[in-house]
Amino acid sequence: MTGTFRRDLAAVLPAWVVARLLVVGSMLGVRLYVDHIHDGERPLQVGQGLLAWDGAWYRALVESGYSGVDQEGIRFFPGFVLLGRLFDAVLPGGAGVALVVLANVAALVAMALLLRLVREVTGDAGLAGRAVWLTACFPPAFVLVWGYAEALFLLLAVATFLALARRNWWWAAVLASAAAVTRPTGALLAVAALASVWPGWGAAGPRERIARTAAVIGGPVGFGAFVWWASALVDEAFAPLIVQRELRGDPIDPVRRLLAGLGELFGPDALGDGLHIPFAIGFTVLAVMAFRRLPLGHAAFGAACLVVALAADNLNSLERYALNGFPIVVALAALVDRGRLRRLVPVISGLGMVALTVLAVMGEYVP
Repeated sequence: MTGTFRRDLAAVLPAWVVARLLVVGSMLGVRLYVDHIHDGERPLQVGQGLLAWDGAWYRALVESGYSGVDQEGIRFFPGFVLLGRLFDAVLPGGAGVALVVLANVAALVAMALLLRLVREVTGDAGLAGRAVWLTACFPPAFVLVWGYAEALFLLLAVATFLALARRNWWWAAVLASAAAVTRPTGALLAVAALASVWPGWGAAGPRERIARTAAVIGGPVGFGAFVWWASALVDEAFAPLIVQRELRGDPIDPVRRLLAGLGELFGPDALGDGLHIPFAIGFTVLAVMAFRRLPLGHAAFGAACLVVALAADNLNSLERYALNGFPIVVALAALVDRGRLRRLVPVISGLGMVALTVLAVMGEYVP
């Protein structure tokens, strides 16, 4: 580990620690409320702790493999599972401990890489620091503390962007493929890679063109490899995508879905899909602003992640999918570059993370 990277880790450590204090403190508060005040049924997620919701699936996959869980588990891509097994082999405490440790270590490294990326691409150290704090305390970022794949994906996605910025095309290809094996959103890294490799394409020699092409197709290749393997395992073509579609509904026009969601802000679905609509509107504004404030590849990747998240009838987990498109958060950091906003927005964001954590542990919000 180089001295520079150690300094980056030390620089992001306060944000990493604060985020974990907020999440764990919120969860403990919910548990005290449920066990001593709440009169209703105890939510399942309270007992699951840091392995609630999808975390329980990942633990089951580490322990039993894809053949040992319900077919619905085939929708979870294997990168986090495979690395979780490696951590489980060397750490005491079982699969659950291994996944939580992996997620939190990955989150710390991802934040250090994000600090380096934003600093190198923009030359603005202040923006880099704000981006780290906002990523750590972004409302859906409580999943970076839980046993979810998002932290590992974020690490690999940011590392891919760093490789692209440094024109290390083969490393970008490998990292993008690993990201796509971790989360299907990794296939969208092709958008960022294309924006990076196209300038200078005409002057590149044959070998460099091959390397640039590899950087573009790395994400789709990793995505396709798992879909092919999973389909063969259960003997059903495109099995992970079919299972996901059954849960999220058929693809629809993102604009039409957003407009229809405005009516869900009021009434019985206010804490269901209605809860996602303000986030969707805010993310859309940030995605547009990203094209004004960030390099094209960064903005395009963030926008692509948001469009895919909105193109579903069921908006559950929208905020987490937007977090995968991390340039959206960087765009927010670029917008709050003056006066009180620099201090106020991270505080509001942290409060939002506390609120979503509480709702998720109470079983009222699907992360």
